[in-house]
Amino acid sequence: MWTKFTTRRQLRACNSVGVDVRLDGAVHITNEGRIELSDRVHVRSSPAMSHLVTGPKGHLRIGENVFIGHGAAIASHESITIGEGVRIGPFAMIMDTDFHEAGKHDSSGSTGAIHIGARARLGARVTVLRGSTIGADAVVAAGSVVKGDIAAGAHVAGVPARTAVLRAADTELRDVTMVEICAVVGSTFGLSSTPPQTATRDDITQWDSLGMLNLLLSLEQEFGVSIANEAMLSVHQIADLLPVLESAPTR
Repeated sequence: MWTKFTTRRQLRACNSVGVDVRLDGAVHITNEGRIELSDRVHVRSSPAMSHLVTGPKGHLRIGENVFIGHGAAIASHESITIGEGVRIGPFAMIMDTDFHEAGKHDSSGSTGAIHIGARARLGARVTVLRGSTIGADAVVAAGSVVKGDIAAGAHVAGVPARTAVLRAADTELRDVTMVEICAVVGSTFGLSSTPPQTATRDDITQWDSLGMLNLLLSLEQEFGVSIANEAMLSVHQIADLLPVLESAPTR
């Protein structure tokens, strides 16, 4: 976690920054329009850099308690609004522009405002295209492409993303081993070696409340489930993650 001074210096290009905004690693920020960050926004930018970009007419508004995973790219040439409590997984791309018309690389091309409703959850490597709206509490599965409107509370997946229909065979989590879970924990926290299943939160310094959120997103991406925040509160050591995954609904 960067110091408050380093964070303020990183965010000096933004037009407004709320309290307790946190960065993990150096975020690439290019602001030719307007960028507004509300209270308690958390942007991860390690091990892969995240990007926040606006063009001359772009307006990027990020609400309170938003989490953005590493490697994410958010670019606005018109308007992108991200509601409070939204969680965005690693390597997500949110773009309200085609960037340029064919043969005109200095043009921003066609644009269309994007709105992501409160508490929506976007999995890793989700792409949101111009003109899209994602309703409050919607869940977009990892690797999906959103084009158009997603209803509030919907669970969607695919290219393009559409309502996920679960078959009977899909309602059970595939067999999960502790080896896999330990590997996800090690990768999420950038550990030099895979931790044992007996490792506790106190043993892993990166496993704070914000680290817990990043771990939740990584587990959802790896195992294709939706994990409630409350379920993670009962986790004190890695071994406790197995019953959490086994009881989590598939996406």
